[in-house]
Amino acid sequence: MKRSAPSGGRRELGIRKLYALSTLVGALLLASAASTASAAPLVDRFHDSFSDTFQDNVCGIDGTSELRVVANVQVFADDTFKLQLNQKNVFTSAATGKSVLLFFAAQQVNAGPIDNGDGTVTFVTTFKGLPEMIKLPNGRVLSRDAGFIGFNDTFDATTGQFLGQTVSPQNGPHPDADSGFTLFCDVIVQNLS
Repeated sequence: MKRSAPSGGRRELGIRKLYALSTLVGALLLASAASTASAAPLVDRFHDSFSDTFQDNVCGIDGTSELRVVANVQVFADDTFKLQLNQKNVFTSAATGKSVLLFFAAQQVNAGPIDNGDGTVTFVTTFKGLPEMIKLPNGRVLSRDAGFIGFNDTFDATTGQFLGQTVSPQNGPHPDADSGFTLFCDVIVQNLS
């Protein structure tokens, strides 16, 4: 499955926020990690947890997010890192008072930039576990992506412009990823309206 650059900002929130978090963590870690030639020994590890409540907008719906995150990070000498993340976000619509639970419990491995030899670079992000589940609090599951999935994001090496994304390999049900990340907002809007 191949996607071009996102338009209109309509991307899946959970993975988008996770990418932002992992990109920040990755940039900080890669800046501090030293490279070695062959093996990839562990050079650093840390654990963090936090919770926060903040005004949010999910799929055009104003409301409040109550976020809890537990993260375990391992940094390797080859500039890759592994993030084990457990994230729970209860989003409540300001207009209706209805809520959904956005849950993520997966292992994420990041690598890159990989020089493609054509003036572009690729960052590879793979998820193993439960990269996304949307459910009603104390209720039924509305959507669930589970298993293994990889994202290859390609950028212009000079300008940094996002050029596109390929999704592979993929193993397990990934209905949101298969929908091009439109299912997320469809489910959220339907259940919070």
